[in-house]
Amino acid sequence: MVKWFTELLTDSLLVYGVHYYQGSNIKLHCEVAQRRRYFREVSRIKRRPSIPLAIIVVAAVVVAALLVVLSQLSGDEEEAQELLADIPQDGATLGVEPQDGATLGVEDAPVTIYLYEDLQCPACARFTRETFPELVTGYVEPGEVSIVSETIAFLGPDSVPAAKAALSAGEQDRYWEYSTLVFLNQGRENSGYVTEEFLTNIAEETQGLDVDQWNEARESDSVESELDAAKSRAQDEGVEATPTLVISGPGGTRQLRGAVPIEEVDAAIDEVRES
Repeated sequence: MVKWFTELLTDSLLVYGVHYYQGSNIKLHCEVAQRRRYFREVSRIKRRPSIPLAIIVVAAVVVAALLVVLSQLSGDEEEAQELLADIPQDGATLGVEPQDGATLGVEDAPVTIYLYEDLQCPACARFTRETFPELVTGYVEPGEVSIVSETIAFLGPDSVPAAKAALSAGEQDRYWEYSTLVFLNQGRENSGYVTEEFLTNIAEETQGLDVDQWNEARESDSVESELDAAKSRAQDEGVEATPTLVISGPGGTRQLRGAVPIEEVDAAIDEVRES
C-alpha cells in the first residue's frame, strides 16, 4: 500500500509541475482534474479502517507464547523418548527378564542400589533425568548393578495415589516406564495434580501396560502392603529425604542423599564392590 500511495503521489505532483510551467488553459484543466483525483485518493485512504496497534501487539505476544509452549511440549516428548529408551524392554540385553516388579537388573548382580523415592519429589525427578540413564547403561545393562525402587509416600496426599499407581504398573513389570512418565509430568507438590485422569493418562502412555489389569491392581491389598513395607525399610535405614540411595555390595553399604551426579554413584559402587 505504501508503494502504491508513493507512486500515486509522485505521478500527481509530476503532472501538476509540468502543467503549471506550460501555462496552457487546457493543460491547467488537466492539472485541476489530477489534483482533485489526488485529494480524493488521499481522503479515501484516510477513511480506510486501520488495525489498532494494541491488537497487533497482543496478537504477536500470543503467537510467541504459543510457539514457546509448542517447543516445550516437543522437548518434553523427546526427553521422555530418550529416557524410556534407556530402560531395557526385554531380556536380550541382560540375559534375563530385566524388570521384576520394581527391580531393574539381574538377580545376582554384585551390587544392589535401593532407591528410596517419592513420585512427587522434584529432586527425584531430577535424578531420573540426569543420573538414572547413565546408571542403567553403565552398570545395570552390563549386569554389575541392580536397582530396587523403594517407593515411599511422605511428601503429602498426592504421593499416595501416585505411588500405588506406579507399584500397580510394577505388577506387569512396567514400574520404571510408568514412574519415569510421572516424573516427566510432575506438577507442584500437593497441588492436586495427581487426579484419576492424570494417572490414567500416564497408564495409557505406558508401553506394554494393560490398563484394565492396572486398574484392578490399584484396588488390591498387595499394593498397600508394598507401600507399608517400603516405609518400614526406610525407617530402618534412617532415610529422611528423597531421593536416598542405599548402595550395598560385598564391601559394605553406602548411603547417598539427593539428586547426586553419576560421579558420586560411581565412587560409591567402586567402594562397596571391593570385598
